[in-house]
Amino acid sequence: MHKLELSSVLNFLRRSYVYILLALIYIPLIFIIVLSFNGQSERGNILLDFTNNQMTGENWDKLFSDTSSDGFLSNLLNSILVALLVTPISVIIGLFTAFGMWNSKKKVNNIIRTASSLNISIPDIISGISLSLLLTIIWIPLGLDYGYTTVVISHVSFCTPYAIVAIYPRMASLNKNLINASNDLGASKLKTFFKVIVPHVYPSIIAAAIIVTAMSFDDFVITLLVSGNFRTIATKIYLSAKGIKAWIVTFGALLVILFITGTFILAGIKIYKEKNKKALWKR
Repeated sequence: MHKLELSSVLNFLRRSYVYILLALIYIPLIFIIVLSFNGQSERGNILLDFTNNQMTGENWDKLFSDTSSDGFLSNLLNSILVALLVTPISVIIGLFTAFGMWNSKKKVNNIIRTASSLNISIPDIISGISLSLLLTIIWIPLGLDYGYTTVVISHVSFCTPYAIVAIYPRMASLNKNLINASNDLGASKLKTFFKVIVPHVYPSIIAAAIIVTAMSFDDFVITLLVSGNFRTIATKIYLSAKGIKAWIVTFGALLVILFITGTFILAGIKIYKEKNKKALWKR
């Protein structure tokens, strides 16, 4: 009897483990969306009590109303401005580095890959301290203060290895015959790069851009150590007073909604393209 019950449980888990895993991932995200419509305390902390008819849109109304110099909008704008500069710089460096790795000897390739992996595996606190010390030695003697520029430099430093790791596998699959064919047809090296290589690794470039943007947007430890009085949304969240602020929950809900919406849009585009391919094959 016990064996039969155990067998039934195991069969259920085999059939349902994917759905259980998805539930564990998405239930907290759905919960934060629901919670964002709840009320807030006098200190601005989110209320966890759903029994007193606290469900309103007050938090969403107030989210974009704080226009102070150290408010939500100001810090969000700082994070966006950092990401707008860090993302293209890191991706471009990662792209050319990946191309150099693909076009270099195996020994050089292995050294660069190891260096990139090592940079990723180093704890943020160590990277932050090392960058802070380096900038103290180089930046401060020039009469310059910590701020936007030092944050951008530091983010490029730790985001670039992620771009390399994202782009290189796709670059490694590039057939050298395509390069030779382009050269034989009279294309310059620059034209070959942008007409053959870039289109081949384009999906990885997009993936690298998304990863770098997320890493830059989310970073707290390194940013705090090199930012001076400059504040991003991550430092604003982590340095908030005691309690979970309602605006933090609402902002998190906004990001979740945007992420889910973007995922469905991309999935829809992919399904649409696959249907068009099937229709063309039938013709």
